[in-house]
Amino acid sequence: MKNSADIRTEFLEFFRDKDHAIVASAPLVPHEDPTLLFTNAGMNQFKDVFLGTGTREYRRAADTQKCLRVSGKHNDLEEVGIDTYHHTFFEMLGNWSFGDYFKREAIAWAWELLVDKWGLDPKRIYVTVHAGDDQLGLGPDEEAADLWRSETGVTPEHVLYFGSKDNFWMMGDTGPCGPCSEIHYDLRTDAQRAAQPGAELVNADDPRVMEIWNLVFIQYNAQPDGSLNKLAAQHVDTGMGFERIVAVLQNKKSNYDSDLFAPILERVAQLSPRDDVTDYALDDVGDEELRSQLRIAMRVIADHIRTIVFAISDGVIPGNTGRGYVIRRILRRAVRFGYQTLGFRSAFLHLLVPLVVDEMSTAFPELKENQEYIARVTSAEENGFLETLGHGIRLFETIVPYVERAGRGGADRVQAAVDLRDDRKALEILEKSDAEGHDEAVLIDTFIRDAGANRLPGTVVFLLHDTYGFPADLTALMARERGIGIDIEGYESCMQAQRSRARSAASFATEIGQEWEIVTSGADSEFVGYDTANLETATVRAVRAVAGESDDHEGFEIVLDRTPFYAESGGQVGDKGFLSVAGEDVRVLDTYRQDGRIVHRVSKLPHDLTGTVSARVDAASRMETAKHHSATHLLHAALREVLGRHVSQKGSLVAPDRLRFDFSHFERVTESELEAIAARVNEMIQRNISREEERSVPVDEALGRGAMALFGEKYGDSVRVITFDPTYSIELCGGIHVEATGELGVFRFTSEGSVASGIRRVEAVVGKSALAHIDAELNTLDAVRSQFKTLQRPVAAEVESLVSRARDLEKEIALLRVASLGQVLDALVRDAVEANGVRVVAGKTAPAVMDDLRILGQDLRGRLGSGAVGVLGAVDPGGDKVYLVSTVTDDLVGKGLSAGKLVGAVAKTVGGGGGGRPELATAGGKLPDKLDEALKLVPGMVETMLSN
Repeated sequence: MKNSADIRTEFLEFFRDKDHAIVASAPLVPHEDPTLLFTNAGMNQFKDVFLGTGTREYRRAADTQKCLRVSGKHNDLEEVGIDTYHHTFFEMLGNWSFGDYFKREAIAWAWELLVDKWGLDPKRIYVTVHAGDDQLGLGPDEEAADLWRSETGVTPEHVLYFGSKDNFWMMGDTGPCGPCSEIHYDLRTDAQRAAQPGAELVNADDPRVMEIWNLVFIQYNAQPDGSLNKLAAQHVDTGMGFERIVAVLQNKKSNYDSDLFAPILERVAQLSPRDDVTDYALDDVGDEELRSQLRIAMRVIADHIRTIVFAISDGVIPGNTGRGYVIRRILRRAVRFGYQTLGFRSAFLHLLVPLVVDEMSTAFPELKENQEYIARVTSAEENGFLETLGHGIRLFETIVPYVERAGRGGADRVQAAVDLRDDRKALEILEKSDAEGHDEAVLIDTFIRDAGANRLPGTVVFLLHDTYGFPADLTALMARERGIGIDIEGYESCMQAQRSRARSAASFATEIGQEWEIVTSGADSEFVGYDTANLETATVRAVRAVAGESDDHEGFEIVLDRTPFYAESGGQVGDKGFLSVAGEDVRVLDTYRQDGRIVHRVSKLPHDLTGTVSARVDAASRMETAKHHSATHLLHAALREVLGRHVSQKGSLVAPDRLRFDFSHFERVTESELEAIAARVNEMIQRNISREEERSVPVDEALGRGAMALFGEKYGDSVRVITFDPTYSIELCGGIHVEATGELGVFRFTSEGSVASGIRRVEAVVGKSALAHIDAELNTLDAVRSQFKTLQRPVAAEVESLVSRARDLEKEIALLRVASLGQVLDALVRDAVEANGVRVVAGKTAPAVMDDLRILGQDLRGRLGSGAVGVLGAVDPGGDKVYLVSTVTDDLVGKGLSAGKLVGAVAKTVGGGGGGRPELATAGGKLPDKLDEALKLVPGMVETMLSN
């Protein structure tokens, strides 16, 4: 069976032999195309060629493109996990012709690769062509249909005609377009195919007859009036779903059964705290509905972790806006499925990162370089969301006992009301859930009445959802576990009231854009934050409801006439803080700029939208952010001094706790170079250089003075210039900065790595974060030093000596351990039994780790010669795990006996799973007490396998 890596390589090599240039995948983030959140098709990086605005050095190309489809036209998110062939992240294999070959070659080569090289059954292949479109003035694409019939071995009745919805491709309402020809493959059994023709299932959303390749023939240019003009140069754009073709070639009915996903699914099963989840097969789960739910959860996680890994590697950080918001939703969706269905209560996604990296880094080496960073970002985001869930759980646990008691009625209900009056924490929950300001007695009476129906009131469910981001379906699940329900009607009523408040908040009919509702008229978004972090007199200009962080949650946004809040720009994160209206505090969660307006994302809308607004930026957070922004300028200058003038900024993040800086450089930054750069930055900090700020400088004048213009920024005729010593750092910048460099304290690097070819990334800290970083390092050093009674040499030398001695001892111990364990093999071989003429060796060794047991298995295989099978088992030295190794001699492998299948079957008895090569395979389990029983079953299992 071909593995996925071989399939990818064979595709590219096939087209290399056809004189195609093999080009690298574009990043998932299409920096040069503002119309896209993510690269969602293979053609994205060639869009300029099709539009006639760009050229390439080659006329033929092939690639594998990283793609992400989670929003807009290609929204596959809700299908992921439910079916077996939709994914958020996927690879698109493609071949391209830019005015070179056309339909004849594209069709013939597709058939050659699929049938002649990869051996697909021609009788299972269906192809579709464009049936024509009267509105477009086009007849059927008989050219393509005739080529399929004449140039390939396709069954003539397997050439099908479909309309423009399925078989005509357009880049947009105008521009390049053309008919396409899709290739579908019938995965059903022969009996199913005989019962129903596959043609009836093509384009019917049936995963058993699945599209695997689309050949697009770009031959027209769509005009604004709807007419089509023929292009002077005709192009070919093909896309083959890599995950789908891998499943087909590996003879799998589901993409998730292929080697792209199977290792992740098995690891998820191993990590799950549920006792009945030991592998993806879920043989221990008898209830079919539960088994389906568990598999969906595992598929969601397996898909989403791939998306998370690739997105973070390409520079997307989970956040509240744009691309970061999409990845945050995907990550939280995976965590929620793990939490609700698979029993996870601690972070687990980051543990899957190495599996994805190992599988994909050969094709995408940037994953290996960024692995630690990806895992760290994933872990931090997971833990942050789990903390939010934890707050909700504590609130739930506080209030639910009163629901249980009220639900029992009688004296319990009366006593619950009495106790509730003395429970300050529970009363605070009721007060927070009350939108109408009722007094305490009314709150208690209403709660007890609603709880008397043995369900959690809808107002409390809404509070969990709105304030803590706690999903309503998760609340319902936890309530069921306690034997109570939730008031879903009351919850929906609260949700509707929240939406209505946002819709009815405006007092004027004029709109800002399509979604905004005007509160007061006049100019808006004057930024005063360079001069103050607090503003006492502002006015709400407009509000709107927006999609929030969870699937069914709404958030809110506010525009003011003036604001001190800095909107995310130039890499600097948006300010947080509070807006106060008529004594009511509203938390500002983030600030960003849209269409020239400064938008405040808030936790809720104030009741009085027309009152005077006091705006207060979180001063401590802003100060730390300012330190990191100024440090970024000093760092940029130092990088150019030490590494060379070729260094230019390619991206950045400036946050209160760290900075990240991406820059052009052709090789890894060495330790000595990092030391020199850090020393130069710290030198500038020690000089305590005052900031020079100039506003409204003509852009040409600023650039003429040597000011650096930064990556991704667009500048107007006048700019703001920030200078720290005119001979050192002059940059065009709209961000917040310190008054003098001495405020930064100290600068420390925390990481250096690669983002993409020719792009390096450094992360660093200053201020409080740097002090915390240094304290942590010193504490670690003190802890190490304390392990030595006396120090004759520096700590590093002592540790190096210890590590060297430990390695030597480990080697000696390993040799002795394996030699000791090997003594039992002679006895086990002597005690071999016979099953259907095959010698079977099955026995238990002394406690051992898997590496030692695998060596024993290899030793046993050498001793057995031919006609024999061996299974060895050992309990882990810790006593809580079981390891198994199975070996089958070559002559029996040739007869169909597999060590992988055998060890997997044995492992089920010890509560585990595993597999591997036919000649040698390993497995593990969770039930040491069952090991003897499992080994006794081996001869019978061998006999059964031989007879089948």
